[in-house]
Amino acid sequence: MRDSRQVAHVWCRTVSEEPGSGGGLRPADVEWALSTSELRRRETLRRSSDRALFTAAWGLVRHALSEVEPRVGPHEWRFLRSGLGRPEVYAPEWCRSLRFNLSHTDGTVACVVTRELRCGVDVERPVRTLPLHRLTRSVLSPREQREFDAAPAGRRRELFFRYWTVKEAYLKAIGSGMRFPMTACEFDVGTGRPRLRSLGAGTEHARYTFRQWAGRDGVMLAVAVQGVTGRGPERDVAVRVRTLRPREGSPQPPAF
Repeated sequence: MRDSRQVAHVWCRTVSEEPGSGGGLRPADVEWALSTSELRRRETLRRSSDRALFTAAWGLVRHALSEVEPRVGPHEWRFLRSGLGRPEVYAPEWCRSLRFNLSHTDGTVACVVTRELRCGVDVERPVRTLPLHRLTRSVLSPREQREFDAAPAGRRRELFFRYWTVKEAYLKAIGSGMRFPMTACEFDVGTGRPRLRSLGAGTEHARYTFRQWAGRDGVMLAVAVQGVTGRGPERDVAVRVRTLRPREGSPQPPAF
């Protein structure tokens, strides 16, 4: 039986404001769990679509954490930002070993939750207007660039977003932010289990588990999770895709 530290839980949901929308996550169903400060942050967003995405994203985080730790209600979680600005669980104190990461793109939100292990997630919706050949210079290593250039023209967009999402998830997991450029790490993304080929920053972050999916609605999703250490060698982490079932809520958000 796997140690709970060896499991990463992943959720990815489309966002819809319409009832009965084929399983989409409705912001109205999770809004009750947001804190007063989160509701204030939401109101600073100008577009209604951005406000809906913000509500769905933080509602997803809160419900996802409560699915991993059912003794805590979605509205009970409190967060604190680390020195790099990354949100972490602050309360309940006995749940601080839980780690999570959040990503969202137009109409889709994703979240990963682990116990103790660093984790990162990225979800992107490939668009037609991106100048790929200009962007590759800041994303791809020289070897990856050669593979991109050699790929059939019809596959290059998908290939670029495979590199983009796994690197974004990885950099979020190791917590480097913009201090570590995407070009400094190199991946093989030929399958749904990307493999880290080389890492310019050294070996301390070399052992990670990676997964990647192309969603039915056109999104690309990638997850990076720190390897488990113990008496033996570090081991891969099981990545489980979960289905969110929002709890019924309280009309009063927590005042923090």
